[in-house]
Amino acid sequence: MALVRARVRLSGVRGSCSAVALADTGARMTLVGRSLAERVGVECTGRTLSFVSASGHPVKALEAVVPELEVEGEALRYEAVAVAEIPEAGKRVLRESGLGENVVLGLLTLERASMVPDAAAGTLRRVEAFIL
Repeated sequence: MALVRARVRLSGVRGSCSAVALADTGARMTLVGRSLAERVGVECTGRTLSFVSASGHPVKALEAVVPELEVEGEALRYEAVAVAEIPEAGKRVLRESGLGENVVLGLLTLERASMVPDAAAGTLRRVEAFIL
């Protein structure tokens, strides 16, 4: 099973950044590293979020809004993300896998973009949205 990769572009009030990000099926929210969030200019909501990392450690993050998050060409306006300091060990693993070290896509973002991970191909696949 391959890692699922996606081209992303974060655009904030101070700038933008493009990267190839990991689409993490175990992550609920998209994670943006604190340094990148500060560089592009995201707006923090003031809400603190608590997560448990893949290694089992507690993580505190700030909820923020990215003015535009583009995933594989699909532009999402005002996307809620979690902003946290990504540990150096995690950044190293992402870099060694050929991925950007400051963005990890979560399921809420993928659902909003109408995309699902295709682990066999290592890519995202567009799907029709389903509403009851």
